[in-house]
Amino acid sequence: MDERITFAIGDIHGCFEELRALLDICRSSAGDVAHDFLFLGDYVDRGPASDRVIAYLMREQANAPSQFRCLMGNHDQMLYRAADPDRSDADLIQWWANGGEQTLDAYGVEDASDLPAEHLAWLRALPLHISDGHRLFVHAGVRPGIALDAQSGDDMMWIREPFLSSELWHGALVVHGHTPMKTRAPDVRANRVNLDTGACFGGPLTAAAFGPGQAAPLFFVNSDGLRFELRSGPATTRTSAERRE
Repeated sequence: MDERITFAIGDIHGCFEELRALLDICRSSAGDVAHDFLFLGDYVDRGPASDRVIAYLMREQANAPSQFRCLMGNHDQMLYRAADPDRSDADLIQWWANGGEQTLDAYGVEDASDLPAEHLAWLRALPLHISDGHRLFVHAGVRPGIALDAQSGDDMMWIREPFLSSELWHGALVVHGHTPMKTRAPDVRANRVNLDTGACFGGPLTAAAFGPGQAAPLFFVNSDGLRFELRSGPATTRTSAERRE
């Protein structure tokens, strides 16, 4: 086992109970190995408890900044733009049409500007990417053929194609979410790993465990209690799985 594990976690979208369950499973899977968590963005909208997700992540990050790292997703951006006093009608409509109503219900307010100022400030300050040498962690992906240090913020938070169909090597393994997998399992390719397994659409919340010695994931766990590993090839299907009791 590598000396330290980083658990990268896909889109949460207000699914607080799934988040708590997944973190417990990650900690159990790590055992005595030191570990940390890296969240790929989209903490709000669609699910029932965006307020609890944000409050929990803020608290854990404040207590252990190096162990709880959080990236910005496009839904997080849409929310703070909808809450801005200078917002446009387009900003508000876009957010509302993509699950914003569930976020308002969770907070018990009628307008995004009424959300706690500290929550909005936290979202607004989130970074767009984190690199560890082997991997680039980002919400949506990157634009193929563009150097990693020249990627645009819009692409890192919003891109789907041509990223998803590209077979180009991007300079690092890109670990991302943003595009929910209909299989409810992670999608592992030679150049990228998609960890959005549709938690807000009835799927589980999924984490990939990464070690310092190789770019590829060591194993996966999800909030349903499954742990699975790769033997070879794409992981749109699970190659080895067992249910944790």
